[in-house]
Amino acid sequence: MPLTVEHTTRYADALMTLALAAHRPATVVNTGTGYAVRVDFERGIYLLATNAPGDLSSDPDAQNPWVVTFFQKQPAAEDTQLVTVTGEWLVDAFDQALAMMPISGIADDPDTQPAELRLAGTQVHDLAH
Repeated sequence: MPLTVEHTTRYADALMTLALAAHRPATVVNTGTGYAVRVDFERGIYLLATNAPGDLSSDPDAQNPWVVTFFQKQPAAEDTQLVTVTGEWLVDAFDQALAMMPISGIADDPDTQPAELRLAGTQVHDLAH
């Protein structure tokens, strides 16, 4: 865990941006073979994001693409890889991977109510006009 704090500092902007996009906390974790950005979702789904082969780069000037992979935890088995996307920017790779997810509802804002649960008689107003 010696690089967790260093990577958290180095990738603070990426962590904040991904947390906002995912509506969940994003953290740096030690995967056992390197470090990755991790976000946990419901239904045992999580993502790992790296910008070096299987790791987070320690080079502040590195221009490596981001690899975002969604996994689903499996009881008594190896976790299942659902989607992997590579992109120049972390959030773009996240958005592309999310669009390809075979399971819907992942990364929905947990504080937002579906439209059908809104109070009857309420209206949405377009304030731009």
